[in-house]
Amino acid sequence: MRNLLLALPLVTFTAACGGEPLAADVPAVADEAIGQAEQQVSLSGTYTWRTNQAEFTYTSIGTSTNRTCFLTGLGGSLQPATPDDISRAFAGAHLLGDQWVVSINQYVDRALSTNVQCVNTAANRTPEVVWSKGEAAKLLGAVTPNRRCFLTRIEASGAFDSTADSVRVWNDNINWYLGGDLADDGGARALCVDFPEVHGNWLLISGADAIHHDLAYNPGGVACFLTEFGGRFNQDSYDDGVSVSYNAGTRTWEMDLSPVKRGRAVCVK
Repeated sequence: MRNLLLALPLVTFTAACGGEPLAADVPAVADEAIGQAEQQVSLSGTYTWRTNQAEFTYTSIGTSTNRTCFLTGLGGSLQPATPDDISRAFAGAHLLGDQWVVSINQYVDRALSTNVQCVNTAANRTPEVVWSKGEAAKLLGAVTPNRRCFLTRIEASGAFDSTADSVRVWNDNINWYLGGDLADDGGARALCVDFPEVHGNWLLISGADAIHHDLAYNPGGVACFLTEFGGRFNQDSYDDGVSVSYNAGTRTWEMDLSPVKRGRAVCVK
């Protein structure tokens, strides 16, 4: 079973009968408001894609023109059927031609889900980079005043079976990198775009108990994405994972970790 769920946290969309999201109605703004609007993150759809059977499944979630999508959550099992199985599971978003696609590759009949958040910008977007265990950290691009980099997809074939397993993006004030520390085969994908402001950085690591934590308050135009992901992903449950989401009732971005997980979120505007 698989299905696509769309959450609409900050803007309202109209859906056609086939389920494809259409462009949001954009109200006219005065000239003096344009500069302020350009300093805000405009959300463009929140998507959840999931399966509980062995299959490769994907769907288009819209154009890549002036639009970028990042990973905001993953839940379920990334583990192979047997310890010596070299099949690679993955979940997240990636570019396919001029479209963004959300996809899952699952090799066992167990739950696996991913959450993806898209934003209406492709300012100075870098090519998607892939890192795998055993490789040196991969260069995403040089540090610039506005460049921010985030994860787009997680991949595993035995990795992510303890909190010691993690992948992340970071910078050393010179360059942005994608890499990690995995005990078994796996990896991640990431890319960068420009966001003028950072509104917080949170690393959470859960033990035997789940964690719920408030991130940034959203006065308007703030969004949060994952820069680090790790932990034990071996449960047959969509809800057992790491997620970043927006609570419209409190105007606050939030982060949830099931037991034995780790995640870092950075909020931007």
